[in-house]
Amino acid sequence: MATHKILTVTLEFEMGDKRIHAPRIKAAYEAAVNAAMEAAKGELLDGSVSAVRSRMTWDYRWAETSAQYADVDVEWEEESQVGEPVQ
Repeated sequence: MATHKILTVTLEFEMGDKRIHAPRIKAAYEAAVNAAMEAAKGELLDGSVSAVRSRMTWDYRWAETSAQYADVDVEWEEESQVGEPVQ
């Protein structure tokens, strides 16, 4: 039996001090999920995604303690399929 592969993408939107109401938060979440699904469909093979799950959380924390990452170009090897041994 084949092992299912899971691709997890996490987005965090750091927001300022302005009050943001729930309908705007929900709309932003739905827009981000829809954009991610469309982008993935453009890159993955037809029929390769069997399910998409999404969730939204809301928390308060000091933004300065979060990790920040530089925008880095990554080159992926496309020679082997996921799950196949690399030779």
